[in-house]
Amino acid sequence: MRTIIEQHVISGKRFPFLNMVNALKEIAKGTHRPYPCGAGAGYMGVSADGALSACHRFVNEPAGHMGDLVNGINPTLQNGWLSSRHVHQQEPCHQCWARYLCGGGCHHEVLEKGRTACDYIRGWLHYTMQAHERISRLVPDWYR
Repeated sequence: MRTIIEQHVISGKRFPFLNMVNALKEIAKGTHRPYPCGAGAGYMGVSADGALSACHRFVNEPAGHMGDLVNGINPTLQNGWLSSRHVHQQEPCHQCWARYLCGGGCHHEVLEKGRTACDYIRGWLHYTMQAHERISRLVPDWYR
């Protein structure tokens, strides 16, 4: 049975669910993600008073503090953040088959709520890999 995205791809229609499209393209390229996003690296949140945070969700929260606009990014804080949030350093991520597709999950959600979404994410990624196989077979030029 073909899913909605597969039906769109086969008929040449655009599919507006970018998370699915990006996951399919990452699988096709064989990329890996040791982080779920650019938080603390190429992406920062800025508070109204100029404090820099790992992302918009950490604004005004000490856990994601990275420096401020006057003094810049504190490299010790940034390097510590990136080191501790890498999938190899997280439990149970370093043993999970989906770690390089997931990247360990949203940093803020994991720190606030734990890993409540792991089974859901693994299920979604399993579905995405199955869709990738069918799309690769039925519309091999779609990934180019």
